[in-house]
Amino acid sequence: MVAGNDTESHSNGVSGHTNGVQLPALSTSAEDFLRHNYDYIIIGGGTAGLAIAARLTENPDVSVGVLEAGGNKLGDIMVDCPAMTLQTFSNPDYDWKFKTVPQKHNKEKIHHVIRGKALGGSSAINHMMYVRGSLQDYDDWATIADDPSWGAESMKYYMRRHQTLEPIDEKVVDRATMPFVGEHHGTSGPVRTSFNESFLPIEHDFIKACDEVTGMSKKPTDPWSGDHIGFFNTLGAVCRTGPNKGKRAYAARGYFAANAERPNLHVLCNAPVTSIELDGDRATGVKFTFEGSKQKVRMSREVIVCCGVLQSPQILELSGIGDPDVLQAAGVECKIQNKAVGANFQDHATSGLCWEVNQGNPTLEIIYDPSVMEAAQKQMMEHGNGPLTNIISTQGFFPYKLFASESEQASTVKSIEDSLDTVTPFQRKQYERIIAHLKDNKSANLQMLLIPSTAGPEKGAQDQAYLFPPHTPGTPMGITAVVCLQYPVSRGTVHITSSDPNEHPRIDPAFLSHPADAAVLAAGLKMTDQVGKSKHLADKISKRLFPSPETNLQDTKQATEAVHDFVLSEYHPCGSVALGDAIDTKLVVKGTKNVRVADASIFPNHVSGNIVSSVYAVAEKAADIIKADWDYAALAKATAG
Repeated sequence: MVAGNDTESHSNGVSGHTNGVQLPALSTSAEDFLRHNYDYIIIGGGTAGLAIAARLTENPDVSVGVLEAGGNKLGDIMVDCPAMTLQTFSNPDYDWKFKTVPQKHNKEKIHHVIRGKALGGSSAINHMMYVRGSLQDYDDWATIADDPSWGAESMKYYMRRHQTLEPIDEKVVDRATMPFVGEHHGTSGPVRTSFNESFLPIEHDFIKACDEVTGMSKKPTDPWSGDHIGFFNTLGAVCRTGPNKGKRAYAARGYFAANAERPNLHVLCNAPVTSIELDGDRATGVKFTFEGSKQKVRMSREVIVCCGVLQSPQILELSGIGDPDVLQAAGVECKIQNKAVGANFQDHATSGLCWEVNQGNPTLEIIYDPSVMEAAQKQMMEHGNGPLTNIISTQGFFPYKLFASESEQASTVKSIEDSLDTVTPFQRKQYERIIAHLKDNKSANLQMLLIPSTAGPEKGAQDQAYLFPPHTPGTPMGITAVVCLQYPVSRGTVHITSSDPNEHPRIDPAFLSHPADAAVLAAGLKMTDQVGKSKHLADKISKRLFPSPETNLQDTKQATEAVHDFVLSEYHPCGSVALGDAIDTKLVVKGTKNVRVADASIFPNHVSGNIVSSVYAVAEKAADIIKADWDYAALAKATAG
């Protein structure tokens, strides 16, 4: 380990406790953080960063320092209470409030990109849906990255490792929409997962309607086994037992707070990193700021970048690692050329329908009734359960082929095939896997979600705080069905435009820039429209709020236009520092010796479903890769000697 960390001033920061609970690993100031020697510096105390820190510090002879730009929100009700999630969106204390460039294929709209600004990263403010990709998704990773160790068998192990499956409450008698098989789940992992303890009648009706329209009444045996075709209520990252009953289960709670007594783990919050210090192709330290003062910390082994899909490429580029043209335009000296940094950005694009419901069909908006809210608050505070501890859980997956004619399918596939000669060899491998999914009768290339609330499409894309506005008691309630593209063909970019680390990067998800994406989502809207007309929902719906009732969503052209009118992110960006392209399969940034990246930015292709489980699995695998390169290798050498 290397001594001699530098500081230009002394300052006091957050105290090392939360609500009276001591957290010794939480540094109180830059001086406190810098008085330790470190083997590893992790940039970003988010979903992946805290998981890696916890696993590396299992070895008491290894010292890890974590720098997190956001604050410590442990014990904060805005984070802890599942129902408060929407209140964190657009709040600068919790959300980075990133904005995209105008989206050419979505009426030039500028989209608000939500990212968690807190210890725990986006796991502190996400919707807590616990979903895993299909087995084929991870086998696709192995194919694209040309490394079988990233395939489904390996990833299944890391899925179980990070998870604890909580028991279903004995009061829940009807479990037909909550299928699972114990062998696919973890029993002692840091991330607790559970089913909601109550459901709205319209949630069950929606699942029945989806079953009817798709003809897929059979539930998946276990949607977390790698096959999640069908409709069901998903698990959520919510504690249902123990001292944190009813609270969000996230990286800060499960990986950090549980290990905060370790003397070899040190975390400094409110400490944004400005760059990695390089000596040739080796990282020697990390520069950061704390309370306005510039600081530098050294490490003896590695820098591990875990800043997420938007900020991991930003940190690399600010450090001089990236495309020379991008760096030159931003006024940053190119030290290590790596043109894949900031490229390959992709996201789950969504569209949807919103209906007004007839009186007598309660939705989540009933919580705005003062008497209902009072009862729910009492239930949460006294018993740690009730509607304020529930997540949005009604969802399912279905193949695109079910709702596209043979000619439409052929046209969509051909549009991708025609693009194969215009993309990089890496992207060609991605596109070939997407084509295979579109041709597969069992591929989960579309996801359906029910949000039992009225959406506000006018302002929602530009500011997510307005996506589900507060309901006025006494007015009609509504429900929103969201259809989500799981394997986007469109590729965007994330790049710096300035050497100023305080300036947000230029974010272009390029929504719908490839016509195949709009075609697949249009098929999804056709399905969703039929769901609203199903015998299970038709008598509960009074009218469609959007798209306008005049729009015929069974007409492919009109459905495609509706997609271009209303498209959003599903909050699942990935791929901007892709495995097998920007980094090697040991997660080392190409061109460097000791800089790794581990977060959603490394996904070599998208997965079907919400991504937090895959991020935890990547982090768990990353920790094992790092241990194998350092701890186990040294042990093997010593034993051989």
